[in-house]
Amino acid sequence: PNLCRIRSAILEHHRRIELLLQRHRAPMDSEELQRICNVALMGTAYRWACGAQLASIMEDSQFQEGAIVRAIVRAEELLRKLQDVAKMLGNDSLEKVFSEAAELIHRDIAFVPSLYIK
Repeated sequence: PNLCRIRSAILEHHRRIELLLQRHRAPMDSEELQRICNVALMGTAYRWACGAQLASIMEDSQFQEGAIVRAIVRAEELLRKLQDVAKMLGNDSLEKVFSEAAELIHRDIAFVPSLYIK
């Protein structure tokens, strides 16, 4: 997929939401809105989902390992929540998409309960 196009679409939707919040005078924190729509690790998460190893990703990344692992875990949590929403809405195809995406990233070191294995 074209990650640049997807990134642009995400940021456009985010901008539209921010404008709606402003128009309806909803309380909002601009810094918080910017923080929650951080697409900086999008390419990294995509490489992980495609099966790249963390060591390989780290060679090309400016981010620390912990930040990458946290982002992957949070992405998986979000996908599981979206899967639940799709199920509640009765959208089986969307539920399957979210489930498959979550399974693609739920692997290896990012989901080891502890790095101090006994």
